[in-house]
Amino acid sequence: MFKSNAVRSCVELHETEMNRFYEVWLAFRAAGAALPASADPNYASADHLGGHVLRAARNYLAWIGDTVGRPITDLDLDADTVSVAGKGRAFLDEVLAGWRRHLAAVDDRELMEITRKSRWGQEYTIEQMLEHAIVHPMRHRIQLERLMGAQAV
Repeated sequence: MFKSNAVRSCVELHETEMNRFYEVWLAFRAAGAALPASADPNYASADHLGGHVLRAARNYLAWIGDTVGRPITDLDLDADTVSVAGKGRAFLDEVLAGWRRHLAAVDDRELMEITRKSRWGQEYTIEQMLEHAIVHPMRHRIQLERLMGAQAV
């Protein structure tokens, strides 16, 4: 049971978007489509990009846990994007279960009142980080869909 309906809605949206990303990412890999050239190491290969999105889902949850003073210690802490990508569905399922398990305890006060800097230096409330976590896989899914369409894959 979630303490906050807002958190529950964000968790459900995140789960939907992560699953949508995962399916498109699998299709992108299977099609052998190419990523654009980039200095960003997350674009070195499809596996780097997939691992980046999967790992980010875990890291957003860890950030929220740290922010509310309830560190998340029961998830795979693998930091290697290619290794995470290789774990695929099992890694994603574990992270999504962690989102439900840990975020059920976040209440509306915590959602709105606590702010903390992200890894990239921007201040976020928990609600803003949840929204960021929803949009992140959406953006990469749309990117992969466009690439596959442009390459007629």
